[in-house]
Amino acid sequence: MTAVERRPPGRPRSERSHLAIVQATLELLTEVGYQRLTMEQVQRRAGVGKATIYRRWSSKPELVKAALQHFSIELPIPDTGSLAEDYATIAAAVVAAAKDRDAALLMPRLLADASRDPELHALFYAQLVEPRRRLLRVALERARERGELRADVDIELTIDMLVGPIIYRFLITGGDLAPAAAPAPQLLAALLAGLSPPRRAR
Repeated sequence: MTAVERRPPGRPRSERSHLAIVQATLELLTEVGYQRLTMEQVQRRAGVGKATIYRRWSSKPELVKAALQHFSIELPIPDTGSLAEDYATIAAAVVAAAKDRDAALLMPRLLADASRDPELHALFYAQLVEPRRRLLRVALERARERGELRADVDIELTIDMLVGPIIYRFLITGGDLAPAAAPAPQLLAALLAGLSPPRRAR
């Protein structure tokens, strides 16, 4: 019998350890926050040896980066030919991913901690914010090329105007993204009224 045949069923031990570590890191980020999080806490929560953690990550920022990468789901960029349809698809995908990852508790804690810690803010932005902004950036740039938006529209500012009210509602409503994102179509419609090219007179 070969070594492969003798291997027990299930995930390889290294993969199981990796998942246990990143999951423990996410749980502790929610419970104690970034500043109070320690590698030793993660080790105890994950049930692994210290060498297992330090062999993969030499510092807390590296470990948290890996945990946030695990938490973030890469979403496809829609291309329906309509900004309204693209935006609705993106909003639905983001809400579904947030529910699947139980973001209601983690995201508000990360937002609060990131506002006080430049190191965490850089990780938070790179791993969780920028990938979502990229989805909207591509959709808006395509819409501008199709003539749905004026040529002089500031894409980055438009992203802020689309996302800002949803984040505000997300925090005010207690971290439930579904009702927070419900007015997304109305937000887009209101913005398009000012961002669309003027209609030509017949």
